[in-house]
Amino acid sequence: MNYIYVSPPAPTLARWRHITTAFKGQSVLRMLEYENLASLSLSGRVLDMGGGRNARYLPLLPKGLTVESVNIDPKIEPTHLVTPGEPLPFADNSFDAVICFNTLEHIYDARAVLDELYRIMKPGAEVHVMVPFMFRIHGHPDDYTRATPSWWRETFRRTGFSTLQLKPLVWGRRSTVSVVPGLYGPFPRLRLHIAMLLDILTAKLLLRGDTISGRRGQSICGISPGWFMSGMK
Repeated sequence: MNYIYVSPPAPTLARWRHITTAFKGQSVLRMLEYENLASLSLSGRVLDMGGGRNARYLPLLPKGLTVESVNIDPKIEPTHLVTPGEPLPFADNSFDAVICFNTLEHIYDARAVLDELYRIMKPGAEVHVMVPFMFRIHGHPDDYTRATPSWWRETFRRTGFSTLQLKPLVWGRRSTVSVVPGLYGPFPRLRLHIAMLLDILTAKLLLRGDTISGRRGQSICGISPGWFMSGMK
């Protein structure tokens, strides 16, 4: 399997203005997830694994898609209500793409789910996965996994994917500190914005180039709130 580690973009004032305005009221992790989701190129028949008609990110997807969804929660209003551990109700090689956001951490055997997603994907199709890493426990109804890039690389390889791209969803150390406990206490949004602005200043002083890379960048990415992964069948 071809594994590609993608260094995330460095935090900037322009990005801060954009994501805090476009995704107002969200956590740092959710803003970074939505930023990447809005840039995805998708077409054809798409499966939303863990989503449904009430998923808040649906308006960010490209127009003209045929989106089907599976979920265990009827409140999300999925196309197909499924039972954990059972095969997905689709034929082999059915979908042009699969999206799976903040779902695999809630599944005990994520490898089994990836096997199923691989089965229903057409040859050459991609699965786009976002999962938390440095993030508090949030059961829905359970919360099982916080895996490292090495674990995901090996799991995608064993599943049979030909390529995996992995990018940390990270803004900076101070922002990650705000993610782990969640927003609480006095003036939580103000404190979050201060943390994000200080991370911009730190990046300008310590990082070279437009990405969070190099020795210092690797240290920052090591405490990433989440990962964005794209695997090709």
